[in-house]
Amino acid sequence: MKMTLMYVDPMGDATDRYGATAGLYDLMAASSRPAQLTAVESLLAVLRPNVGPILDLGAGSGLNTAAVLDRVPEAHLFAIEPSPSMRALILDKLAARPDWHQRVTVRPEDFFSAPLPERLGGAIILGVLGHFDAGERAAVFAEIAGRLPDGGAALFDLQPPERPRRVEPFELTIAHIGDLAYSAIAESWPIGGDRMRWRISYLTLEGERVLVEDTVEHEYHHPDPTAIADEAGRADARVQRLGESTFWLLTR
Repeated sequence: MKMTLMYVDPMGDATDRYGATAGLYDLMAASSRPAQLTAVESLLAVLRPNVGPILDLGAGSGLNTAAVLDRVPEAHLFAIEPSPSMRALILDKLAARPDWHQRVTVRPEDFFSAPLPERLGGAIILGVLGHFDAGERAAVFAEIAGRLPDGGAALFDLQPPERPRRVEPFELTIAHIGDLAYSAIAESWPIGGDRMRWRISYLTLEGERVLVEDTVEHEYHHPDPTAIADEAGRADARVQRLGESTFWLLTR
């Protein structure tokens, strides 16, 4: 079972439980990045940067923020990333591109605390929706859809599995760099409703020797796509799956 495991918490966490994830985040993203970029390209075609900034909710390490800044010269970005470790990765990318500094704002608050722009030219919501329950998701859709122009769109994904079920432990070899290997072991199990608990161990290996092992747990929602469509509909928006992928467009 292929998992992207790109989970960023838009609700914030004082303990910054994504500190362990941050060290390997971009390495982990590499294998799924081509598919993600294809989805982002679908969004670029319907962005309205003349209407307002592009929201990147749960921006992670800033991969998608950077992609839009690079591909849409007239766009401004409004990135929300409450994790200090993840936010440091975004700022590290921006440090190398001073020409982007006037086109992007990186907010440290959670979604419901950040001062959202009155109008949005589009939105990216990747690796994020699972951190919200049904009521919160409906509020997120309403807040975003209400700021989009007619025909404006947001890109989101639904992380597998599509419905809660037991996922037995499996290993991902992330990369070999020099003499060391980096990998992750993940497993999950249902905990009621649409919720699952994920346990992920990040390993730094020298041959068979474990040099570093960090284990984190996340509670994550895996809503049925029908429920997502209903929640979006209440925000006067519709959703469309991009082919057979895990990516969807929400359009006002």
